[in-house]
Amino acid sequence: MSKLKEISMNVDSKVIREEELIERLLEQHPSAKVTLERLRIRFEGRSTHGAFAPIKNKGCGACNVTIASGRLQLARMGVFINCANCSRFLYIASAD
Repeated sequence: MSKLKEISMNVDSKVIREEELIERLLEQHPSAKVTLERLRIRFEGRSTHGAFAPIKNKGCGACNVTIASGRLQLARMGVFINCANCSRFLYIASAD
């Protein structure tokens, strides 16, 4: 596995590391492990975002594609969703 990055996430004003996002993802979706590893390999060393990207301005924080409102609502409820463009797992980083 690659070196884990720290990812800023506005939840109770704390910094959440990638390993914490991984743990939360696998609790919600145990079958996502294969997809997670594929994304980590795909994006390793290519950008500031790995397999996870924050949602910013109602879009993917990595590729800037707008997220459909229904899927955005799921993310606001704490459910991990995937970007329709880059496939990264998305999470709420701050209030839109």
